[in-house]
Amino acid sequence: MRCLERAGLAVLLLALLFGAAPAHAHKASDAYLQLHRSGDTMDLRWDIALRDLDAMLDLDANADRKLSWGEVRTRLADIRAYALARLSLQQGQCALAEAQPAAIEDRIDGAYLVLQLQARCGAGASLDIDYRLFREVDPTHRGLLRVEADDGVQPVVRSLDPSGGPVVVPWPDAPGATDTSFFRDGIHHILIGYDHILFLICLLLPAVLRRHPQAGGWEPVVAWREAVWPMLGIVTMFTIAHSITLALAGLKVVTISPRIIEPGIAITIMLAAIDNIYPVLRGRRKLFSFLFGLIHGFGFAGALAELDLPLHDFVIALLQFNLGVEAGQLMVVGVVLVALLAMRNWQRYPPVVLRGGSALAVLVAAIWLGERVFDVKVLPFS
Repeated sequence: MRCLERAGLAVLLLALLFGAAPAHAHKASDAYLQLHRSGDTMDLRWDIALRDLDAMLDLDANADRKLSWGEVRTRLADIRAYALARLSLQQGQCALAEAQPAAIEDRIDGAYLVLQLQARCGAGASLDIDYRLFREVDPTHRGLLRVEADDGVQPVVRSLDPSGGPVVVPWPDAPGATDTSFFRDGIHHILIGYDHILFLICLLLPAVLRRHPQAGGWEPVVAWREAVWPMLGIVTMFTIAHSITLALAGLKVVTISPRIIEPGIAITIMLAAIDNIYPVLRGRRKLFSFLFGLIHGFGFAGALAELDLPLHDFVIALLQFNLGVEAGQLMVVGVVLVALLAMRNWQRYPPVVLRGGSALAVLVAAIWLGERVFDVKVLPFS
């Protein structure tokens, strides 16, 4: 039993540290590639977040944390060279050249550099694309590709992993081309969404305990079912809620800036953790899990909203992405809950794991809140 308790504590500490590891003060890093094929001509619009380019190339010459067009313009040659060295079409046979001058476009989540590129070459039977942008510095980055053709067929959408190597994408008029591949991206999104993971852990910490009849006391649950079924209800409410806002935001029915949502997510973590120390939610955890899930759903939605898909393709992408998010969420919940069940009979569980772990979560979430509100870095790993 002691070995189980120690193993469970080790897993929990790793989970808490994982939740506190590279937290992002912004939405996950994405770039957007819109490729249009007309005969043997390929036109590519490539939108790259300036914050990501600055992190890689140190564009902020005066270190005032504000990028000006002058600072970007003087480094355009470096930016083009860096980006084009990390994108290859048709195994290097399609050389991309600038078709129009670069520009900056402001979006809801910040400013993006827009590169307008063109290549003239044989289109081939499909598109072979090797995308490696930010591979050496940011494992969370994804390139979101939309491929269109002249014949009016619905576009093809793919999520490009810089570490995944070259991929073959069928042209829009090819059989099966409308299939999207967002399931793995949903899993990836939840596993690198450290704030979402920390929120789930805060919900799980009291799941293996129940209030002792004597005032203020705790006792471990007798059977695992006593922990699993109530937790399943809480996670289900969270899932339903974030699925609603994921769909609404993806369809652009409701749009809220990440500058509001990201601090909001940090606040939900703080409240869930404080409730483990003092019952500020007054036992209404299912209700608040639903309300908090509405906020977290906006945090998942940025990528799908930017793709501007036809309704049919959007529904498929949304379903796959959401199923991936749920699969990743179940992985986290399963591992952490098994660890907590193994430790539930430890006498020090309430003060050390429940209250101590929750206090650590409050501290981390408070730092994230400050970083996201003031757009600064405090933690070296944030």
